[in-house]
Amino acid sequence: MNYIWDFDGTLYDTYPIMLKALMKTFKEFGIKKNEATVYRKIKEESIRQMIIDWQLPVPDFDKHYHAHELIDNKASYPFEEAKETLKKLQEKDGQHFILTHRTVDSTWNLLKRDALDSLIVSIIGSDSNYPRKPDPSAINYFIEEYHLDPQKTVMIGDRKLDIEAGNNAGVQTVFFDVDYFKQDIKATYFINNLKEMVQIF
Repeated sequence: MNYIWDFDGTLYDTYPIMLKALMKTFKEFGIKKNEATVYRKIKEESIRQMIIDWQLPVPDFDKHYHAHELIDNKASYPFEEAKETLKKLQEKDGQHFILTHRTVDSTWNLLKRDALDSLIVSIIGSDSNYPRKPDPSAINYFIEEYHLDPQKTVMIGDRKLDIEAGNNAGVQTVFFDVDYFKQDIKATYFINNLKEMVQIF
């Protein structure tokens, strides 16, 4: 099997850092927002969509947010089961790819720090010049470049847009549901813990 992973909130538990950076930014701009509301917005959609929908000052808000997130980024770590899950799936002849909205280098840096980089074949990030998810272009690139069989390829993510990207590319999908927000998600499989991947595949 071929596994295309989302990064934030799927392999790495980065949302606490992202949320902390966002709340600092809101405070700087004198904007009052409820933390739980912000979290749900960015989990169900994205930070970019939040900025658009809430008409936040662009590009200043985004710049301030990323500056805070970069400082605290070192405190982001993989989910407890991530390394073991990646290794066990690789032992079953699985290949791992990452499709993320963060930059390629920042993703590799975290993976290298945590000794996960050797488990990953390739990464497509925000600086790879592909349309953002749910557009399937990046997944299609992985399929074409690495000669992947779509029927033996799966997109794993914690947000609706990850699943829609996989569906749009015609691959299997796994929704990593850690929040139980009861969204209308049309995934092939649903998991609440990464180790369930080994049971499915």
